[in-house]
Amino acid sequence: MNSSPAAYSTETADDRHAFLRLSRSVSWGAILVGLVAAMALQVVFMLLGAGLGFALYSPLTDAKPMADFGAGAMVIQGMSAIVSLWFGGWVAGRFTPIVLRSTAWLHGLAVWCAATVAGVLLVSAGAGWAMGDLSKVVGGGLSLAGKPVAAAVGDANDLAKDAATQSKGALGSFSDEALGNRPADAPKASGIRAKREVGMAIGRLFNPLQMDQRQNNRAAAVQALVSDAGMNEADANRMVDDWISTYDRLQADLAAAKNAAEVKAREAADEAAEALAIFSLCAFCGLVLGAVAAACGGRRGAKVASEHDALASIPA
Repeated sequence: MNSSPAAYSTETADDRHAFLRLSRSVSWGAILVGLVAAMALQVVFMLLGAGLGFALYSPLTDAKPMADFGAGAMVIQGMSAIVSLWFGGWVAGRFTPIVLRSTAWLHGLAVWCAATVAGVLLVSAGAGWAMGDLSKVVGGGLSLAGKPVAAAVGDANDLAKDAATQSKGALGSFSDEALGNRPADAPKASGIRAKREVGMAIGRLFNPLQMDQRQNNRAAAVQALVSDAGMNEADANRMVDDWISTYDRLQADLAAAKNAAEVKAREAADEAAEALAIFSLCAFCGLVLGAVAAACGGRRGAKVASEHDALASIPA
């Protein structure tokens, strides 16, 4: 072996470059072990919390997720996640190769990144139990917070359908009332014509697009009752006035119900927005604390590994 100063200097430089390249690499094995350790410990904490009654979600109230967000449950679940991530980072740092221990905190942070992504993916795949209740909050909180608003919008749509049904039923009853007094022995053809003419007159009278022509349409409806339903003018006028009064009361009731539904929808939207803001802030703080815990755990794990190596190198 050439032991000249030049050769020695070259070998030293090559070794230094190789060491630098190696120190910039990533130990995926250590990260994977840390991730598995964090997930396993989180499952243990989840089962313990559920057994002690600190589960965040209840199958009976998942439609209103914010009703389940008790302060005690949030604190317990948050602390369990932070401890689990610290432990996962510690495991990753403990198994980081000696040349990479200066970046062990980054390996711990990588465990946090992998755990966060894995938690969201597991929730999306319907296996949120594998990461515990906290992952259900991260993966499903945004969509669940919108359920009250969706329910309120659904109520408004149902109300609109009910309004259309009630209006149609009222107009049909007007026509039946007008034709109910026709003689039983009246010609069938005249009955069909009367039903058509009276129905058309009622439709024009209560058409929302022709409210500016109500007086003219009222006169036409009275004439249809006189000429086709066989009523005298006084009875026809009284019947049409009763129809208008009934229809206006129905529309007033429907308008009041619509306003109440709109108020309910706005209140639900405000509650969902407030809950979503609280959720986002809590999730942000929890994720930041989890990242710090995982990084600190990785650094501590590497320090423990170095201390162990130093003790092992001491001659017996």
